Amino acid sequence: MMFSLNQIKQCIENCKIAGDTERDSKEFMLAAVMIIFSIDNLQNKNQLIIIKKKNNLRKHSGQIAFPGGKKESFDNNLKTTALRETHEEINLKNSDLEILGELPFFYTGTGYKVKPIISKLNNNVFLEETLKPDLNEIEKIFIADAEELLSPVNHFRIKAPQNSLMNMTWKVKYKNENIWGLTARLLVTLSAGFNLREYPPCNDI
Repeated sequence: MMFSLNQIKQCIENCKIAGDTERDSKEFMLAAVMIIFSIDNLQNKNQLIIIKKKNNLRKHSGQIAFPGGKKESFDNNLKTTALRETHEEINLKNSDLEILGELPFFYTGTGYKVKPIISKLNNNVFLEETLKPDLNEIEKIFIADAEELLSPVNHFRIKAPQNSLMNMTWKVKYKNENIWGLTARLLVTLSAGFNLREYPPCNDI
């Protein structure tokens, strides 16, 4: 299965009804993540770029995530945040990506209000040559099969960790890895946007 550019744009439009119930923003720090689709017409498949964070980080250690981070005072907006973090974490420049749209805000159990930005990798970018992890933060970069990540058979509803603000969350199986928390919720939401499943609950916190 491969999603065309128009299907990805329609998914973004469909997902406008998703996101989390609005919370008191004073209790959450603003952040953004970049969801990057690669459209491979030769192999008739899509890929998503995800990262595994190092185990020695103070927050989100060892977790699998989309490139991203908290908004800094010098960021003009959350799109700027997502682009900056993507360059810092995996070496993709602004010119390597075409911004397609954004999803509604999602709140995390660790106190962040996150804006997901959706982009497409430009055709002239060769990932194997371009991608370079920030060795201080990133353990590994995955060029992951989007069909596998978005398939409902790999999505599991689970109880959140005890130290989380959430009651329930999601887990997505990928290879030998478990993806959970915000990244898993975003994958489940995108899957629903492509009409592969129902939308996840918006009131986990």
